[in-house]
Amino acid sequence: MTETIAVGVDIGGTKIAIAAASCDGRILSQNIVPTHPAEGVDSVVERMARAIETVIDAVGFKVQIAGIGIAAPGLVDPRNGIALNAVNLGWRNVPLRDLLSAKLAIAAPIALANDINAGALGEMRFGAARGVRDFGYLMVGTGLGGGAVIDGKVVNGARGAAMEVGHVSIDPNGRRCACGLRGCVEMFVSGKGVLAAVEEYLPAYPESSLAALAPVTTGAIFAAAREGDPLAVRVMDEAADALGVALAWTATILNPPLIVLGGGFMRAAGERLWNGALVSLRVRALPAVVDGLIIVRSQLESTALGASALVWEERD
Repeated sequence: MTETIAVGVDIGGTKIAIAAASCDGRILSQNIVPTHPAEGVDSVVERMARAIETVIDAVGFKVQIAGIGIAAPGLVDPRNGIALNAVNLGWRNVPLRDLLSAKLAIAAPIALANDINAGALGEMRFGAARGVRDFGYLMVGTGLGGGAVIDGKVVNGARGAAMEVGHVSIDPNGRRCACGLRGCVEMFVSGKGVLAAVEEYLPAYPESSLAALAPVTTGAIFAAAREGDPLAVRVMDEAADALGVALAWTATILNPPLIVLGGGFMRAAGERLWNGALVSLRVRALPAVVDGLIIVRSQLESTALGASALVWEERD
């Protein structure tokens, strides 16, 4: 049996998700490897190449590879395959497509896109936005990013920065973000945001259960908040409020019928973040914008499915 597949690669700040998938979104094999961006670009791309080959071999039957889709964080140049500014990886002007092609033992076309845009495309083809041609998309993971689909097309903007809501400052005197600004939304609601918040507030909460941990993890923060730990509750309520700000911007600027919330942080954080964000949205946006708006969780089995959708989109 031979099946045509696409390989999707989603590059996150802490992990890289790889999946071999069919054109209807069935995952045939998948893997997750650590990113370790501090080891340098060459090391990350080498690990990515070997993981792609492993995932293809693990499918278990003969396949024809339609292409490889790469979802990279930050600003990208899809035409030339360049990661222009991946803030959470410390990458600038990395010729990602060419570097990966040189390390692969297989020949296949490679498509590159911003990870949030790829995620939005994946939701439209395989997930929560199937059949919807206008919607907003927010992904909360190591960082926070946004995307928009209008009339069935992902909006890129003049310089590929459309819907970069994670890097809009809501507190110019706040915590320094890796992008250079202070008080970005991302520094309140994301993996790195809540970790930075705990570090900032911990001296005022010496009795917090988080004080005994080294290092503190996002999972520990989520668990502590569920137990009512005052520090964790403060941090998660702050995150929910900031996510509501991002939702209000998305709802007001796009006025979509649907907003999809995705990302590993969003999945793991639990109901406190979800419910708090919805309250924050309602006190920040006009009823005419919010009433009737549907907000749903991502339905993608893997973030790599969004990257694989890039391949099918180019073939359509």
